[in-house]
Amino acid sequence: MSKKWSMLALASLMIVVSACSQTKNEVAPSSSAAPGSNASTTPSAASKGPYVKYDQPVTLNIAKAYNTKDLKLPNGDTVGNNEYLRYVEKKLNVKVNLTWQVETPDAYAQKIGVSIAGNDLPDAFIVNEQQLKQLAAANLIEDLTKVYNDNANDYIKGLYKSYDNRVLGRATFNGKLMALPNTNIGQQFNITWIRQDWLDKFGLKAPQSLDDLENIAKTFVDKNASGKGTIGFTGMPTLAGWNANNGFDPIFGAMNAYKGQWLKDASGKVVYSSTLPEMKTALGKLHDLYAKGIIDKEFALRKDPNEVIANNQVGIVFGPWWISYWPLPDSVKNDPAAEWKPFLAPLDTKGKFNTADQDPTSSFLVVRKGYANPEAVVRALNVEYDGIRQFDLGAKDIYKDVPGVGAMWGLWPFSLQVGPEDTVYQTSAELKKAVDAKNPASLNAELKSYYDHVMQNKDNPKKDINAWSDAMARMDGSQLMGSDKISMVRNVFFGKTKSMDQKLATLQKLENETFLKIIMGEAPLDSFDSFVSQWNSLGGKDITNEVTQEMNH
Repeated sequence: MSKKWSMLALASLMIVVSACSQTKNEVAPSSSAAPGSNASTTPSAASKGPYVKYDQPVTLNIAKAYNTKDLKLPNGDTVGNNEYLRYVEKKLNVKVNLTWQVETPDAYAQKIGVSIAGNDLPDAFIVNEQQLKQLAAANLIEDLTKVYNDNANDYIKGLYKSYDNRVLGRATFNGKLMALPNTNIGQQFNITWIRQDWLDKFGLKAPQSLDDLENIAKTFVDKNASGKGTIGFTGMPTLAGWNANNGFDPIFGAMNAYKGQWLKDASGKVVYSSTLPEMKTALGKLHDLYAKGIIDKEFALRKDPNEVIANNQVGIVFGPWWISYWPLPDSVKNDPAAEWKPFLAPLDTKGKFNTADQDPTSSFLVVRKGYANPEAVVRALNVEYDGIRQFDLGAKDIYKDVPGVGAMWGLWPFSLQVGPEDTVYQTSAELKKAVDAKNPASLNAELKSYYDHVMQNKDNPKKDINAWSDAMARMDGSQLMGSDKISMVRNVFFGKTKSMDQKLATLQKLENETFLKIIMGEAPLDSFDSFVSQWNSLGGKDITNEVTQEMNH
């Protein structure tokens, strides 16, 4: 299984899970005209409310990216004419019209850019953050403040509220809400996966501290646990990052160091985390581990570090909850005795697993300035999510007999994923409850498939690698995401300033090259101080000032 295919499959899977799981922490839809009721069938267009139906037809022109390669709908249905769109029309008297559609996100980005430049805009469309700022500054999109307050249902409002102001705040300018943001699935940070069978073989306990982890890795290396020239753990050239395995994030976190984040120090001042003293200390520790032969000597040069994982030369892997989908299955295929277990380790001196959060939003649904019915966009989103989340039983059976219908959420009007930040844990908690009760009756189709795999793997461990992957990811890995040991350090700025466009690539190159040289012993640890000075003089100071200004704007 290739990395590209695996990640695409995972992304699709996560979208479906996020779209289909409701748990105790989610807010139910508004009871003021609930889905399926006929409470408001003929109000005037001026009425407000989540499910108000127009007395006269309203047209809503949209644009989207949707890959139709494997799309097979009955009765000649298409991306622009299907049961989901007809359901919105039935509920609201809003006719959704597809102005244009392209096959890929790249093609969409290009075409929407041309549309913005030519001020030839659909009524509602999705943009990135930079485009949102441009549109708001040019007064080309509607202020949605009152529209959102008057028409968003309680469920949508509850989701946004769960992020405090970290999501809606990104779409707010001068006190005006100019877009409805998406929400990115959280909990994609690296944890530590270890060969439990190797721990047992050498009588080692699960790690707590960084010293524990080092001792385990050293034992695996010294005793050549693999019999193939064992590596303590490998890494990646960029050293850290979300949603990607082999980053040293857990080690950085144990030392209160974070790479590439914008944080506030004790005085409230905005600082770039890679330039802080804690980073110097962490780099010194990584150099020591490298010098001792615990870190893979070739980690910075390997085209694919997952090859040594598949070859079972590594007994410790840093990766998110989902790495039992990739690359760990190759390890198990090549050695059925491999027993991988996830751990929140190493912990800091206070017993906390420290990690930095990821960007909670990245795309924004906006409404063209002058569109007569902006409230129709919010109401359509309500109906869409009542259908996706299966709150509205009237929408539950749409395309129920079509294979892969769960992945068709993008056929609703807006490809805007909105869900709780802790979707991963919530999904796992719901699944675990059913597994413990040995009763999947409360689960939707997606979770029922996980349940079946978990039970299958219980009966015949690792006989089916897909069942093993689901069991490890959806139970073992995901369950850790609910631990009170996790301490999330909040990044305060995810945007892009003017100087970043011109200088960020140079600064990132300087950072990565310096850090690698320090770890690999090609430069002394004190070269970190020179790096900080260079970083500031080459544009880092300017960027920091711009970030501070934007934070205070």
